[in-house]
Amino acid sequence: MATEIELKFLVNNEQNIEIKDEITKLLLSKKTASDNLTFVQLTRDLSNCYFDTPDKILRKQDIGLRVRASEGAIEQTIKTAGKVVGGLHQRPEYNVSIKNSFPDLSLFPDKIWQKNQNVDELQSKIVSIFNTDFCRTTWTISAGNHSEIELAYDQGTIESNGQITEICEIELELVQGEVNDLFELAEALFEILPLRPGIKSKAARGYALWQNIHIKIALTPLELIPLKSNCNIGQVFTSGLSFGLQQLQSFIDAYISTPSLAYLEKITEVLALLRHGFWLFEQHIPVELKQIRDELSHFIKLLTWVDSALYFQELTTKTGNYRKKIEMSEQLFSQLKLEKALFPHAEQVIEIIYSKRFNQLQISLLKLLLDEDKLESSSATENNSEQSVLAFAQNWLDTHLSNLVSALSNSKNLTTEQYLSHNTLLIRSLLTGSWFGDLFDKTERLEFRHPWLDIKQGISELNTLWILQQQLQTLNEVPKKLLNWQNSKVENLLIALEHSRSMALSLAPYWRA
Repeated sequence: MATEIELKFLVNNEQNIEIKDEITKLLLSKKTASDNLTFVQLTRDLSNCYFDTPDKILRKQDIGLRVRASEGAIEQTIKTAGKVVGGLHQRPEYNVSIKNSFPDLSLFPDKIWQKNQNVDELQSKIVSIFNTDFCRTTWTISAGNHSEIELAYDQGTIESNGQITEICEIELELVQGEVNDLFELAEALFEILPLRPGIKSKAARGYALWQNIHIKIALTPLELIPLKSNCNIGQVFTSGLSFGLQQLQSFIDAYISTPSLAYLEKITEVLALLRHGFWLFEQHIPVELKQIRDELSHFIKLLTWVDSALYFQELTTKTGNYRKKIEMSEQLFSQLKLEKALFPHAEQVIEIIYSKRFNQLQISLLKLLLDEDKLESSSATENNSEQSVLAFAQNWLDTHLSNLVSALSNSKNLTTEQYLSHNTLLIRSLLTGSWFGDLFDKTERLEFRHPWLDIKQGISELNTLWILQQQLQTLNEVPKKLLNWQNSKVENLLIALEHSRSMALSLAPYWRA
């Protein structure tokens, strides 16, 4: 039994780059720069068949069963439950040579199976469910520091039930040596290829094809970071990084599959959540890590247009609440469509996603996660107990709520401009709740956050109506009926916001209950 430690990247090869040639050139340049580096290149065709029972018994146990044929040899493999963090895959793997193309489960160690599981009965139920066929080019790389890495480029297809999806990916597997050796090679690949971390294995993609499903990710507002009980300050931070990185890459995967502003909004939200963590824990992390926060700010700034694009989309979409009214003015509708067309297109966003700098940001976050000892030692104090973690959380929750309440309590009735100007304080307070909320009672937390989330949604609608008002003011002739309707919508929304504000300000903070 071996445990795979590998990085997986998906390649965007719309420009038909000669990927094998580019990788070989890179390694030759590294070999020239270092007398200690050597590599051996090999290309072979791999035919793989994956098996499970019709009711997915193996899948439910997080087991992958595969039979691979290559150059006359047949091997069966089982991969058991592991973990995937930021594109780094770690899964125990069992390989057995066999003579036939159908797996023999009795040849695997008994410890793989659940207690009292009938392996013979399982054997009688397994069937082939999908195939992966691809050409694999490998470069086995050895360096003077006794590290050995297998770099593999796979190009081919996954097929099931007459459906086909393409494979174009790179895997870096650590045969021996330090995980940092993987990162160094990955960072070199960022220089020459458009890549992004791959969070789904070929098996996961094959299962989705077999079941003919397209998994949609829920677009819930400002999710909470899951936290373990009795965690210390360093562990809260690493939990947030792990959750944020997983969420980021899940939404990127969804966006690549189906480009939409809704997924892009979630990407910007997760970037903001991660950056907020670096602010909250600034005194508990090494100074040199603050550059990661700057990089998060860089990409948040690149995507600041997303909110405005969403407002214009809401105004112009056929199923939106505003379309029929806006069509009262042909000039207004044409104007809104022209403004909407000025925002970046999906191709430009995808270019950012596959860029060297964005990949480097994710690798930096992954490195930080894997170096938990460094984080925990930097945050360790004599009082780093559960009580001090709660005090730390309460202090930040108090601070950001106090700033928000102070701003929202200045006037009896707030105007549109006032609500819009306080949105940053609201988001900051909600993000703090996302980081620490799981430390406290769920029922009280939900009751407290609900009106604040209503205000967040209301401010978003106000932004849409504000843009509509600005566009109306540029028309040669404003339809009176449309103007009255817009004013009425704003008035009604402000009444609803005042109700939510009153309720929010009346609730006692759940962290002080």
